[in-house]
Amino acid sequence: MAIPTFNGQELFSRGAAETPGPVAVRIRTETMPGVDGEFLQGHGTGGREIRASGWLEATAATPAAAAAAVKALLRARQGMADGQTLAAYAGADGHEYPHCVLVSYEAAAEVRTCAAGGAFAAAVPAEAVLRQVAPA
Repeated sequence: MAIPTFNGQELFSRGAAETPGPVAVRIRTETMPGVDGEFLQGHGTGGREIRASGWLEATAATPAAAAAAVKALLRARQGMADGQTLAAYAGADGHEYPHCVLVSYEAAAEVRTCAAGGAFAAAVPAEAVLRQVAPA
């Protein structure tokens, strides 16, 4: 399993998975008096939502520094959700989804810290929502 990336930047430290939604089908149907069934006009496809989740992790000499480091990672990824950057998303299986926008990135729970040898580790589960505006 690969670590998902958006615009070449890793979204998580480990444990990533995603759920790509279906591509939206754009159609218009119309009925006509006295005729059974519906008239169908296909208008191509729309976008899809991709939900990804994983863990952000950081280590430091103190619990406070480890927590601060993982929160800095979280804020950096939240800054990538600007609603303007159109880039490729590479999923946990390595499949690339072109034409994506990072819609949101958030912590799924509180930051947890623990001793890790002579240092301290901090981790937080995180979730990202992307919108593929032009599925290939």
